[in-house]
Amino acid sequence: MASSVAMNEAQKHLPELLVRVERGEEIVIERDGRAVSKLVPGAAVDPRRERRVGGQNLLGVAYIAPDSDEPMSEEELKEWGY
Repeated sequence: MASSVAMNEAQKHLPELLVRVERGEEIVIERDGRAVSKLVPGAAVDPRRERRVGGQNLLGVAYIAPDSDEPMSEEELKEWGY
C-alpha cells in the first residue's frame, strides 16, 4: 500500500521522499485530499516496454499531437462526415 503525503509537504521534503521511493516505497501526493500524483521506484518503469496502446503508452500518459487544437481542413471535415 502506498503512503500519502500532502502537496505542500512533498514540496518541502522531496529529497527525503525520493530516498523512500528508491527503497521501494510508493508515495501518493495529494492536494485537498485528492490524489494528484504517485511516486514509484524507477525500476518499475521499463523504457524498453513503453509503447502506445489506444492513444496511451504503458505509463498511462496520453499522446496529444501538437496541432490538436488547430481547425480541421475542408478535406478532413468531409472525411469526418461534416
